[in-house]
Amino acid sequence: MERLYLILDKTGHALAQAVLESPRITEVVQLRLTEETEVDFLQVGEIQCIGLDNGSASMRGEVTMQRGERLVIRPGAMLGAEARENLRIQTDFESVMYPVTGYWKGQRAIKGHDLSCGGVAFHTAQPVKVGEVVQIVLPVTDSPLLLRTRVLRKLDTDEPEPLYAARFIDLCLDEEVTIRKAVFSIQVSRPKAKT
Repeated sequence: MERLYLILDKTGHALAQAVLESPRITEVVQLRLTEETEVDFLQVGEIQCIGLDNGSASMRGEVTMQRGERLVIRPGAMLGAEARENLRIQTDFESVMYPVTGYWKGQRAIKGHDLSCGGVAFHTAQPVKVGEVVQIVLPVTDSPLLLRTRVLRKLDTDEPEPLYAARFIDLCLDEEVTIRKAVFSIQVSRPKAKT
């Protein structure tokens, strides 16, 4: 099974997707880019490699060689699971949410603001309570997912509709991987910085 990685620069901007060619992360790591890119990784220098799967180690490293679609990286610090969870992308999907905790009934429209592997920020015209649990339909995955989320806080915004941050709860492994794939694909489909 191929181990897919998202390559970010040190500031967190996505540069490319790659497959780990080395048997595991050792003193030298080889990656194969999954698509052509004009990025000069030697100029970029320090990168972050975020693994798609739970079993894939994430790391910081420095590109020491680039030949076509192949990269050789000297690993630096290993990154914990929070690196994957904190990977956040701007998004603008429209969807709905449903109550779980019973503060209201029916469904309410939401507009996605950003998405990470661990949660979502969304706008909604009707206020929700901090701590409230709602189900959100996440339409940006291969097939829409109905996910339980806990509203963490109201965020400051200049938009007319309130903005809330929510964390996914009670995710199964398949849901985690599906969300992660969506975050990766949206992140990589964005225009890339040329270096």
